[in-house]
Amino acid sequence: MASVDPGRTVSITDEQMKQYEEKGFIIFDQLFSGYEMDEIRGIIDELDAESEKALLEKGQDFINVAGKINFNGNINFLRPELQRFTADQRFVDITTTILGPDTKLYWDQSVYKRPEADKDFPWHQDNGYVPTDPVHYVTCWLALDDATIENGCIWIQPGTHKKGFVPHIKTDLGWICYYGDIEGEPVELKKGSMVVFHSLLFHRSRPNLSSATRKAYVIQYSVDGAKNPKTGHVFNNGPLIAKGGKSVYTGFVPREHC
Repeated sequence: MASVDPGRTVSITDEQMKQYEEKGFIIFDQLFSGYEMDEIRGIIDELDAESEKALLEKGQDFINVAGKINFNGNINFLRPELQRFTADQRFVDITTTILGPDTKLYWDQSVYKRPEADKDFPWHQDNGYVPTDPVHYVTCWLALDDATIENGCIWIQPGTHKKGFVPHIKTDLGWICYYGDIEGEPVELKKGSMVVFHSLLFHRSRPNLSSATRKAYVIQYSVDGAKNPKTGHVFNNGPLIAKGGKSVYTGFVPREHC
């Protein structure tokens, strides 16, 4: 099992909450130790290699492009260590403070951007990929290694979450919500650091111009009972994390039972 420190907690200050409300994001510097990241990254490396092998047979699967960028989703169901990690007390503290007392794992995916990733991943809101009710959920973008401008860290447009949901256009690069000239702000993160942002915040990433793969684990949380407004189906992509503000995760939950 991946080593996590269940005793560690996170207290979000009034100033940080004000920033989240006004700008749509909070950065937590080195929230997880290098040792924790090494263990989690080792597991995700194996899963990415398996996924990349399958992707090579296709060449491209919408936003997944062999040898360039790979979004490997729902991996919490593949390894109990990952599901336990996503239920760590630090995530419980962050998500219940922002969303309320009852939170659930909405979606998780590794995002490996390889040196050959020679194109921007375009401006979008996370809600642009799948509609949700309620619309607000929280994205935790965790750097498994240092994320830099050179290797394709994400860029954000602070405050854009206040625009509400913006219509997206589907392209070969992904869904796009903004074509303007605003450059945005880079979010460089040290290994184990994390940016937490509103699901409606405009964000993108630039090409990876380094010689190594940029590795991130993106973990998203919603209120318990969040559903797809088009189908009415409650999302079933991960276990319940917290109830009444307290962690309720007791062990691995297989997908068919989630």
